[in-house]
Amino acid sequence: MNNSKVMKGVLLVLVAALLITPPPSIRAQTASEAKQVWFQAKEASRVAQEAHRQANLDYAGSKTDANNQRVIDTGKDSLKAALDEAEAWLNWVELEVMENPEVPTDLKGAIQQDVEANLVKIAALRVEVDGVQNRFQLATTFIKMVGKYLELVADVARNHGLVWVHVADAYADKVEAYEFEIREKSDGASNEAQIVAKLDEAKASLASARTNIDQAEAEYLQVKLPGNPLLRFSNGNQYLRLARNNLLSAYASLRQAYKLLMEG
Repeated sequence: MNNSKVMKGVLLVLVAALLITPPPSIRAQTASEAKQVWFQAKEASRVAQEAHRQANLDYAGSKTDANNQRVIDTGKDSLKAALDEAEAWLNWVELEVMENPEVPTDLKGAIQQDVEANLVKIAALRVEVDGVQNRFQLATTFIKMVGKYLELVADVARNHGLVWVHVADAYADKVEAYEFEIREKSDGASNEAQIVAKLDEAKASLASARTNIDQAEAEYLQVKLPGNPLLRFSNGNQYLRLARNNLLSAYASLRQAYKLLMEG
């Protein structure tokens, strides 16, 4: 497998997984800061990947020792930039979750453990990248990094997905409580039938939301290796998007029911 193909594989993993933070000395202190650091690291990684791509093209046109060394040097720079991006993403995920009061303590702890474990993996990969001396070692290190990225995504994405399942569940509970309250107060209203019809619509949408939330949770729990963690994570995200639409529909029906109640 040539270097450009391996690089493409790494890049696909990065894009597909949303991936990943600069050295601990410049780690951000807030989720907002961390997100900006991640964006900066993503751009630096893109620039480094483009430099390596160009070096490969130059070497293909003229296989000189100087061009060979440039392929190795830019390849190492590209890998280091990808690791910085990975660390930045981890830092952002951790801070985003820690700052969210809706996330339960056990999930916060699980994500924190995942982040710390994967920061250790990144540190080990940096040592390997520093030791690369030729094109063959560069290619094998690229391949190893793909595997480590998949492990990282599986660990962190699983629990990050479960966080949003928890948030969606909590919102669904609020919608359900609101529906029950309006239904109770509509008893005996002159337009009770109209109100109940809207409440039944809300209840049906809420049931669909619950089903999609459960499906999302089932998918996120399968984000692990061996398997297909990227596909499972994508599936979980899709189910959550459907649940969000269901909850918005339920809320719209509840607002209509409340308006009818006030009119009655």
